[in-house]
Amino acid sequence: MDFSRPLFHFSCPIGWCNDPNGFSFFKNRVHLFYQWHPYSTKWGPMHWGHATTTDFVHWKTEPGALTPDSPFDMDGCFSGTALDLDGIHMLCYTGVSKNIQHQCLAFGDGLEYKKIDSNPVVDKRNIPFEYQTQDFRDPKIFKMDGSLYMLCVLKKMDGAGAMVLFKNVSREDFSDWRFVKTIAESKDGKTKMWECPDFFRQGTKDVLIFSPQGMEEDFEKGFHDGNNSVYMLGELDSKTFDFSPEQLSNGMDYAQIDFGLDFYAPETCTLPDGRTLMVAWMSSWESPVTPENLPWCGMMVFPRELPLNGNRLVQNPAREILSLRKKRLTFLVDGGKKKIDVPDAQHFDAEIKIGTGKNLSLKIGDGNFFVSLDYCAEKNILTFDRSHSINGGGKIKKRSAKLFSVDGGQVFLRILVDTNSIEVFANGGEVSFTNAFFIPAVSKNLSIESGGASIDYYELEI
Repeated sequence: MDFSRPLFHFSCPIGWCNDPNGFSFFKNRVHLFYQWHPYSTKWGPMHWGHATTTDFVHWKTEPGALTPDSPFDMDGCFSGTALDLDGIHMLCYTGVSKNIQHQCLAFGDGLEYKKIDSNPVVDKRNIPFEYQTQDFRDPKIFKMDGSLYMLCVLKKMDGAGAMVLFKNVSREDFSDWRFVKTIAESKDGKTKMWECPDFFRQGTKDVLIFSPQGMEEDFEKGFHDGNNSVYMLGELDSKTFDFSPEQLSNGMDYAQIDFGLDFYAPETCTLPDGRTLMVAWMSSWESPVTPENLPWCGMMVFPRELPLNGNRLVQNPAREILSLRKKRLTFLVDGGKKKIDVPDAQHFDAEIKIGTGKNLSLKIGDGNFFVSLDYCAEKNILTFDRSHSINGGGKIKKRSAKLFSVDGGQVFLRILVDTNSIEVFANGGEVSFTNAFFIPAVSKNLSIESGGASIDYYELEI
């Protein structure tokens, strides 16, 4: 069967990739590093792959940046972040050696990177309490008030996750870091180890992002079994380093970022124009779906802009995608089913307005291979089903999300479809819903059934 690569999403050039790393702006380009095992399509000793872009659509594969070849990272160069430090590209990552995790640095020019001799720069000597040393990882490096900080996650002795902050004591010595504070930790018993912390300021609020493991499903609050990715809003006091989270719309101090099957380990990048963009691994540990006969395994969500609406993080595709819209087709589905007459449904950008109290069913594919997206007006629920895709859609075949709000009874969906994925942004991006799938290219037709919906369909030219 023919399984083409995605056209406007980043995908692994060969081998395996998972978490995005070092998503950053440096020397007039956006750099995306990623967890990479180049020697097979299975997880293995982690390297850092590297790609660059100027438009988030076309990605240039660069030489690999980090290899597990040193005593402090011989078992893997795990996730981390990057920063433009006065014209030098700083990479901060977790080195793994003999099942011990610690934080390391490398510096480069955007193409070649060299690890510093004093690695690891942060390890158990920097932490004034006991923790599980095999779970201390994923440094987020950032500047605040002229100083350099490193935010990491670790597993406490009781198995719960926590986020700890370190400060660089001397800009002349990047191996000298001081423990500042535990700024957030699991206290409700609903999460276990945390992964992949991120921190940025949006307007007047600070945003903390992390990916908690071991959660139990709570549909009404927006969480699914296993690994989730969540955000907190609040303020990090630059003097006391206390972080005061706000209560969010689900009644908790953290909320789900994306409600789909395939979204994990998000990371942000701030651009010179002021926008904060987010990218994430478009897969899941619980239910991978990439066919095993492909030479590559792993792709990323299309980068998203992150405005706030009150105390809700809003997500929409980076505006650069609009330049790919080459032809607009408008359809009205007013009762019954309509097969959309388009060349194929492999790559499109659609805006759908669903009438008050009306349902919608969208189907991509034909015959034995298809996926579906359904909206139930009575329950205000969106559902994706990939049980008729390759390999039966994996271990987890279906997921639903409850929409937060309905504008005058109408529902607005922005749907971005690439060869192997569908990303849905509901009601202005207040709910995002990301799902991967694999069906043969020849099967990709589009049909929509609704009691009342108008569709603006844009063909994309890459």
